[in-house]
Amino acid sequence: MVASATDFEIDIFRNHIQKHFEQVREHVYCKENVEIYICITGIGMMQSTFGLMESIQEFNPHFCLQVGVAGAFSRELKLGQLVIVQSELLGDFGVEDNERFLDIFEIGLMKVSERPFNNKQLINTFQDFPLRLNLPFVSSLTVNTGSGRESTITRREEHYGCEIESMEGASFHYVCLKKKIPFLQVRSISNYVEPRDKSKWKMQESIQTLNDWMIGNIPMVKRITTG
Repeated sequence: MVASATDFEIDIFRNHIQKHFEQVREHVYCKENVEIYICITGIGMMQSTFGLMESIQEFNPHFCLQVGVAGAFSRELKLGQLVIVQSELLGDFGVEDNERFLDIFEIGLMKVSERPFNNKQLINTFQDFPLRLNLPFVSSLTVNTGSGRESTITRREEHYGCEIESMEGASFHYVCLKKKIPFLQVRSISNYVEPRDKSKWKMQESIQTLNDWMIGNIPMVKRITTG
């Protein structure tokens, strides 16, 4: 199963498989013994969780791939660069205590290692995972409100120390870990996390790079889904 928050992030890939695969039913494409289910979840954790669960129930995938663009806290990452998300943290799930932000674990409503969390993190262990992982590994922060103010950016960087930010990654990790499905999250860096200035973003370039990677890795999907 291939999941993305929006159509435009994977349009190039979907156009490719529509030409080279047979569409056997809605959202499902087949070639030889490879079946690919396209899941457009919608933006954010709420829509993403529902879309993933609904699609998993319908398709029962052997492997889940989530793809999309992301903002980078780390300036060591280049715009348009592809990364693999190894761990996810929840960035704005908690309470404000005057000038402090306390996450859901710090106020004691969840335990830091309550499964599938491990010290607050949702970690992809890549166990029994036959795909060659040849992209850099990063930590990611999932938020409901994208960071676009200096004070918010500084607080989140200091509090969590993650390298990138998205709005769906933690939902994906959580669902796959709970359902015990092997999974991979690949992101393309479209912008740096800073006060919003879309003139600096490399959205189209990032999407092209991401889709090129997906098209090039279809043969690897075959190994996973037939295992």
